[in-house]
Amino acid sequence: MRATDAVRAIRSSARSFEESLPQAQRKRLGQFFTGLPLGALLAHLALDSGARTVIDPMAGHGDLLDAAALTALARGTRLNRLDGIELDPETAAFCGRRMAALHADDAADNSHILTGSAFDPATIAALHTPGYDLVITNPPYVRYQSQTGNGAGVGDVRRGLSAIVDARMTGGERTLWQALVNGYSGLADLSVPAWLLSALLTRPGGRLALVVPATWRSRDYADVVRYLLLRAFRLEYIVADTQPGWFSDALVRTHLVIARRLSWDEAQMPVPARSPLPTATWLQVAPAAAGGESLVGGAFPGAEPEQDFAAWAGAANGEVPGIERRPFALDEEWHTLEQRLAHKGWFQKAENRRDTLPLFSARNARPAAIPEGLRDMLPPGTAPAHLQTLEQAGIRVSQGLRSGCNRFFYVTLAGDEEGETVTVEASDSFQNIQVRVPVAALRPVLHRQADMQAFADGRVPATRALDLFDWVLPEDQPLVAEAAEAYRKLRVSAPRVMPPELASFVRLAARTALDPKEPARFIPDLTAVRTNVRRPANGRDVPRFWYMLPAFTARHLPAIFTPRINHGTPAVALNTQPPVLIDANFSTLWAEQRQWTAHALYALFHSSWCRAAMEAAGTPLGGGALKLEATHIRQVPIPVLSDRDCERLAALGQQLAAGVPSALHQIDMFILAASLPGMNENDLKDVARHIDTRLEAACAARQRTVHDS
Repeated sequence: MRATDAVRAIRSSARSFEESLPQAQRKRLGQFFTGLPLGALLAHLALDSGARTVIDPMAGHGDLLDAAALTALARGTRLNRLDGIELDPETAAFCGRRMAALHADDAADNSHILTGSAFDPATIAALHTPGYDLVITNPPYVRYQSQTGNGAGVGDVRRGLSAIVDARMTGGERTLWQALVNGYSGLADLSVPAWLLSALLTRPGGRLALVVPATWRSRDYADVVRYLLLRAFRLEYIVADTQPGWFSDALVRTHLVIARRLSWDEAQMPVPARSPLPTATWLQVAPAAAGGESLVGGAFPGAEPEQDFAAWAGAANGEVPGIERRPFALDEEWHTLEQRLAHKGWFQKAENRRDTLPLFSARNARPAAIPEGLRDMLPPGTAPAHLQTLEQAGIRVSQGLRSGCNRFFYVTLAGDEEGETVTVEASDSFQNIQVRVPVAALRPVLHRQADMQAFADGRVPATRALDLFDWVLPEDQPLVAEAAEAYRKLRVSAPRVMPPELASFVRLAARTALDPKEPARFIPDLTAVRTNVRRPANGRDVPRFWYMLPAFTARHLPAIFTPRINHGTPAVALNTQPPVLIDANFSTLWAEQRQWTAHALYALFHSSWCRAAMEAAGTPLGGGALKLEATHIRQVPIPVLSDRDCERLAALGQQLAAGVPSALHQIDMFILAASLPGMNENDLKDVARHIDTRLEAACAARQRTVHDS
């Protein structure tokens, strides 16, 4: 068999190899590989004509390395080194065979596939190179919690990454990178340290090329990599897919990110000192651009469509079908990001800041940055002014109630109240048994989107949360009695003993294991339930037991709320008075200043301005819905409003809630007039129509299927 035949054969078997891997392993290790068509698109944008050394530190079965070699051959060049690291031995062996076939086909002089963790300093040391011309990878998007026994726990990864920084860097550069390594959130998935590692392996002047989910632009824990791209790299391209996307089973849209690493002479300068920053290019590729086996074969029907695509992207001339190109302003990206990071310790250390103490920072008075996505929703040339962040306005955003175990803490009304008790039905985890419980032990909770319409029509949800802070099992009563003095000092009533029927249900739950795979892990042992327990040790605290939810706060009882998954354009709902509990399926909003009443917030977030900002900030999902987390909503800038303005807004909100037809138009005009001072009424109407049109188009675009394209 000729070498070219060997390459062709192993390429054709790559997909079947991936599908043969155990599903649980694929999910645990993030083994969802890129594919050659997408790899070729990325490689043609990222591979310089002079590039000779390439690595994929999360190589999988070798799609991206193969794409880089294929790209080099198409340009008439040969790679000196084609290296990879892969954790799974079986997958690493397949990748090794694939690279051997490419080597025999004269695609590369040398290839070395290492088996092991890329975060192990010994693995990186075995590469014997200070940096690569191209680091191209599709990092694993898996949680640390799924990694056991392979050196990929959160502490293992951070320690390994820190040791790699120490081994490869010195002086101020080491200090900067250690700030990033030590600063990224422990809640981040494995992709964030993988991104940092890949950046470390890129030589100054070399390129970093990544396949990433679109959430890298919105998740709080990914801010560290957004900062890295501005501080240590020059971002060149972001390539985005559109519905239905490049990965049919992906829950979110996909981006390709290409950036060139700066020398330390360039990177040591803090970002604000470099203004103005260069402009990157944003490319939106629709399914209509595809043709044959190429994702851009329809737009570029020649023999080498990816090569033609890369040349067109760099030349910035002419339009092609199915691909939208626009500038991506890095100065705006910096202003938006800086606003988010001002009080993060790692950011202050990386930027060597001394002016960000919360009580004295002049930054608190700075106008809010306009997110790039919102700016695109506005007519060209529109110049918003006098904007503030929600934080500056005293408006808070979070997530609703996370009980830790809805199957126990959530019950459903199953009968009318009879005196001080009522019958409720437990979840199917308890065979839907019915239990009589005190009315005082229940709190109404809006749990699902399906209940929103009934709630808006004035019907209280049938779902109830078990609020057992004032109730204890008989066997726990002695601990309560011992803490009598603590209850007295805190001026809180000691809990009462549960009625027998409720106590029996709680005891049943304490002996229930919800996961058949972990029959010894009972509900009180669940991660988010066991934290309810507090054992007084100093005579000043009162005891808390596993069945007691934490005290409810404003985020659980908000003024307004919005679903975290929106199938249409984002919309908020008004809570009742007094408020009911809102579940964590919703993002919640409330205000700390009295001028922002619930109706004022309701009106504000119904404005086309805020709905456009939320649409632009949210993450489109694979099925066409929009994920709208608290971190997205916090990016919404709003106009600075006086107390009298808020009173007017509250009145309009009351009209909106009452169904007055003209209220929404008046709200739009009011908020746009405050955001775009100097515009006359006709111009403001034009802006409102433009925003509504862009909103409809954005919603339709993310809901589009391949048959619509």
